[in-house]
Amino acid sequence: MANAKKRPRKKQQPRKKVSIGIVVFLGLAAALVVLLAFLIHALVAGGDRETTATPASSPAASNAPFEAVDADAGLAAASTLTPAPTAGPGHYPAQAAPDTLEKLGLESVALESGQRVDSYARTPAIHMGLSGEYASIEGVTTFRGNNYRDSAACGSIPNDPEELEIVWSVAIGQIDDWDGVGWTGQCAIVRWPEETVRTMNVREEKQGGPLTEVIYATLDGRIYFLDLYDGQATRPAINVGAPIKGSVTVDPRGYPLLYVGQGIPEVNGHSVDIGTRIFSLIDQSLLFFLDGDDPFAQRSWYAFDAAPLVDGETDTMLQVGENAILYLVKLNTDYDPAAGTISIAPQVDRYVFRSAISDQPGMENSIAVYDHYGYFIDNSGLLQCVDLNTLACVWAGDVGDDTDATIVLEEEAGGTVALYTATEFEHSASSDENAYLRKIDALTGQMLWKLPVKVYTSPDNEGGSFATPALGKGDLGDLVFAHMTRTPGDGATLLAVDKESGEVVWRVPMGSGGWSSPVCVYDESGKGYVLVGSSSGALRIYDGRTGNIISICDLEGNIEGSPAVFEDMLVVGTRGKRIFGVRIKGGDGA
Repeated sequence: MANAKKRPRKKQQPRKKVSIGIVVFLGLAAALVVLLAFLIHALVAGGDRETTATPASSPAASNAPFEAVDADAGLAAASTLTPAPTAGPGHYPAQAAPDTLEKLGLESVALESGQRVDSYARTPAIHMGLSGEYASIEGVTTFRGNNYRDSAACGSIPNDPEELEIVWSVAIGQIDDWDGVGWTGQCAIVRWPEETVRTMNVREEKQGGPLTEVIYATLDGRIYFLDLYDGQATRPAINVGAPIKGSVTVDPRGYPLLYVGQGIPEVNGHSVDIGTRIFSLIDQSLLFFLDGDDPFAQRSWYAFDAAPLVDGETDTMLQVGENAILYLVKLNTDYDPAAGTISIAPQVDRYVFRSAISDQPGMENSIAVYDHYGYFIDNSGLLQCVDLNTLACVWAGDVGDDTDATIVLEEEAGGTVALYTATEFEHSASSDENAYLRKIDALTGQMLWKLPVKVYTSPDNEGGSFATPALGKGDLGDLVFAHMTRTPGDGATLLAVDKESGEVVWRVPMGSGGWSSPVCVYDESGKGYVLVGSSSGALRIYDGRTGNIISICDLEGNIEGSPAVFEDMLVVGTRGKRIFGVRIKGGDGA
């Protein structure tokens, strides 16, 4: 504003116009030289983060974070800072992008124990480790396994798998029209050590050694406890009394604590309490109820389809809800294994937001965490990176449509943290005919590539991706797998996509729709395969490199839920009101 006020006075001095012009010209030239040098430095330091190939089957990738954000804001966000690693793996800082937040009209507040605070500083600070460091107990303890949400399998399958064999099945029920196992519907599978089993209310015939237990929440309002190997009940079911659509979380420290969100607030025409519950797995008692009907809710829909994470180092549950709140719950756990007792005294902090694009601000996907950054997308398509230690948004962007699929993270060589996300096809139906799989720089919000997938939609049955992408590792380390439903002519399609370029490597028609998340598994030699279910009831296993089908198993019911795998056994439920234990058999019959 000061320079603007001086200009009229300078126009009154005509003899100085030439010299001032030269000065301005030289100043601009110097600024351009400095800017050019800075950009060259940023390109060199940023490496692959700012130079990516364009998928052959998609429009050119943009440097802007997302379509709905002005390109200048995206460039500003990408060139503000260059991430530099701090000591140790998994600790790269994200870059603030205030211009982007302003353009999205994003406003947020932090609430500490129910009171708004201008400056939130979490103590002790959250710094979650790499995905392989999440759990200290053997198994699959939450939806997609860990804080990166990058795996739903534990251990290896036999070499040269050739058959999927049903070993057992268990009948379950329904409430109203909600039957069997729905979306996301992944169980937890945990191998409890003998000393923990002795403290729990496990049936006497299942005592006397370690126990590999399946814990499955279902649409009939119950949480079932089953032996992985024979499907027999290991203890009584917990009856929540209302349909559960999401997936359970078992405490990754091996503590006997169970966390589960509830998806439906009505039973037989009557409203019921809805929220996230924490149970003791010593006696199955309810220890805490996080009420979705929160006084700070930004939306009057209070479901929790998301599966929470637990940061063991800080004893904190992280959860997001369709009421548009991110919760950090300090558990204050008191666990005495010798005495066989456990208790919690929760303290609840909240991150509450609103934005110009969030007409449906709630979250159905589960939070993913890199170090101290939490990632989630609301039903309007607002993607956020939130600093969990300050409860402030670092960057945000608009993916253009509802996103129920959970974000998947991967730390790449050179300090890039990749974020994969896939949209539905709902809000954008009037202007676009595609759902999108995207790769985004998780530290800056810069879009690295996007892959459009043509799908069709209707008010009652949207297309696109409800399934969370599966991240390839090892033998499949260059691929990410996406399950898209309602693709023209195919019903649904499984895609294998090159992580670097965003190009489709192979695709296979699924023959029907599908919401089930694919799972990558690896045999003892390291060769990778992909498991996926479909709405026709077909459970398939594919060669991960070629897409060639190896085996099909008919489960005779819509597979909306997502499989979890422990060594050679997988467990998945169907809308046909059954839970199945399926063995992956090797070429030698093992």
